[in-house]
Amino acid sequence: MADRRLIETAFPLRQASAASLHEKNMPHGHISTLHLWPARRPLAASRAAIAAALLPDPGDDEARRTLVRRLGGSLKLKKQTKAEAGKKVDSTKVEGEGGVLWWGQENVPDMAWFREQIRAAHGGRAPRVLDPFAGGGAIPLEAMRLGCEVVANDINPVAWFILKCTLEYPQRLSGQTMPLPTHALRDPAFATSFLKAQGLKGRWLDQAVARMTAHGRGEAVEKDLLDDADNPWERAGLGWQVRAWGLWVLEEARRELAERYPTYAEWQAMDPATAVEPRPLHLLPNNVPMEDAVATLNAAISAADLLDSRTPRWVAKPTVAYLWARTVPCKSCRASIPLLKTRWLCKKDDKRVLLEMAINSAKNSVSFAVQSGVPDPAGTAAQRRASDKALGAGTMSGSSVACPCCKTLNTKDDIRYSAMRGNLSAVMTAVVVNGPGGKEYRQPTNEEILAPSITSDELAAAFGNIPFGEPVETIPVGGSRTGGGSPFTPPQYGLTRWSDIFTPRQLFGLATFVKLVRAAPLRMAEQSYSPEWREAVWALLALAVDRIADRSSSIAHWDVTRESRLKFQVQHPRPTGHRML
Repeated sequence: MADRRLIETAFPLRQASAASLHEKNMPHGHISTLHLWPARRPLAASRAAIAAALLPDPGDDEARRTLVRRLGGSLKLKKQTKAEAGKKVDSTKVEGEGGVLWWGQENVPDMAWFREQIRAAHGGRAPRVLDPFAGGGAIPLEAMRLGCEVVANDINPVAWFILKCTLEYPQRLSGQTMPLPTHALRDPAFATSFLKAQGLKGRWLDQAVARMTAHGRGEAVEKDLLDDADNPWERAGLGWQVRAWGLWVLEEARRELAERYPTYAEWQAMDPATAVEPRPLHLLPNNVPMEDAVATLNAAISAADLLDSRTPRWVAKPTVAYLWARTVPCKSCRASIPLLKTRWLCKKDDKRVLLEMAINSAKNSVSFAVQSGVPDPAGTAAQRRASDKALGAGTMSGSSVACPCCKTLNTKDDIRYSAMRGNLSAVMTAVVVNGPGGKEYRQPTNEEILAPSITSDELAAAFGNIPFGEPVETIPVGGSRTGGGSPFTPPQYGLTRWSDIFTPRQLFGLATFVKLVRAAPLRMAEQSYSPEWREAVWALLALAVDRIADRSSSIAHWDVTRESRLKFQVQHPRPTGHRML
């Protein structure tokens, strides 16, 4: 065959597979983190397939092997030691060496060589790649990286929007910059991350942050280590513009939602080994910045004492998550049963926290308490796993639920029947907060239990100026949403509308973020952003709202091994653990 392509004779299958598997561990920078798309193709496999399809077969075995090696590189096994069940275990992992497929090799010199070879194979011009059902955009993105002209589309409007944000806006605004908004310039955290990305560190970084924040506050700055003309914060590209306006949305949302998410300060020493007589939690005012409120509480403590980590002081602990459990009435005694498969709140090698459960005096419900510092069990790894499973056992086992008050077993059908009759409720079990040493767990306060209450009028007002209003559309029944044939099951538990899988507070917060994202282009116009910049930043902020909806729903759950919230799991949407309500 005169026009035989490389992919017809050879392909770096093992290398492409290993590089594709490695992509699943990329938390930042990968297009898969932009928006969920169920049929997303791995970038490494797409890059390998496009290059092999566009390059001609060399026609010689040795030249063919050389070309495949240059494309896929080679694989090597790297020994590593990791902790499992409190013990160090030796293992190996596969790593790539050379080639252009592995994550982080998008800009290696060989990529330029492949672009040249592809152009040479097509008469010196860039070939055109057409992908009419581009989905998440992996194939057109990799075709663009290989120097091709790309035409990509999709009939699904979500995929079309992902393609615009993945391919069109970054390409259209590539190399262009705009002045950063004032609110971002004066924020120390934003200034630090931005200037670090510019390569500044040490005292250069500290002085640059001071100058950048002073400039944002409109203050005059003196000449220091940086020349007067060296102001790297004056202009920034699309990525930092999205971060800057995302910061504005977040600041405004915090102000509007502060009343719904109370923050407390706790009396403690910064040194964890120092014993301190406990005091009741102090509710911080929602109309005062958290740092200022804590400074007022600690005003009687001298600056010298505050430098001593053993000195007790008030420490603000903002909330990370509220953990809830679904409840249904027992079919026998009518007691309220929390639906929990596990009572573990955190199970890591260095932190073990358990939710304790006790029957109340009326024997019609249970109360909860948080036990921190749960000791490690003894025995073999299998014995420790069995002990932890028994220690953290919840009310659910298999397809039945045991009532903690009368021990009656309620079947899955009993739960569905009760839920369809409108008897599915929820109870707050614990609160996760950010402490000086990481995440901490405690019991909820009365204010936190009452804070989620949102009236129907408040919710209607929040969605009043949002197109299409509250998401009350009916959830389709019977279709598979998992790719494996399992249906999306919330309707089987009485959650028949999309709004049903959010609590009123979650819907109120979602409406607030949508309102602020829609307001961002108007604020950008006041600062002379062009229409194309406003559209691009607005679109990317809209994707961030989608991520909020994905992880702030009543069917998302808490990962006890990572201490983070997971997006809702369509495979197991029925209530099985600590929920993000």
